[in-house]
Amino acid sequence: MNSLDTPVEQVMTKPVKTVDRELVVRDASKLLASEAVGSVVVETEYGRGILTKTDIIDGLSDGIDPDTTPVGDLMTTPVKTIAPGAPLEEAIDTMVEHTIKRLVVDGQASSVGILTTTDVMQELSPDLDRVVEMFAEG
Repeated sequence: MNSLDTPVEQVMTKPVKTVDRELVVRDASKLLASEAVGSVVVETEYGRGILTKTDIIDGLSDGIDPDTTPVGDLMTTPVKTIAPGAPLEEAIDTMVEHTIKRLVVDGQASSVGILTTTDVMQELSPDLDRVVEMFAEG
């Protein structure tokens, strides 16, 4: 199997970290640090969003108060999603098309994981190493 055909569910980070839209930014920042993740999915009554470290940094540079501002005010919405069985190639195409580094992986009823550019590179790096070796030997 070509690595680009690998299903997203075999490469994604799981379980997905979720928070309520009313959680304040400071608490979300602590969660990102303690879990060593770059984003969380934000659950709202209207659907989902995603909050990233970059969203937090941008908000702080704009002067938000991290002790009173809910993450729902900073999250990106709508969130881009992909099915667990979709091939990595489709995920990469989606990330490139929308200029994003993360996709929420959707199961039948809920988010089941996050696929990041780091996940993709870790999966593809053995193939890249083989190609480099082939050229070096040639």
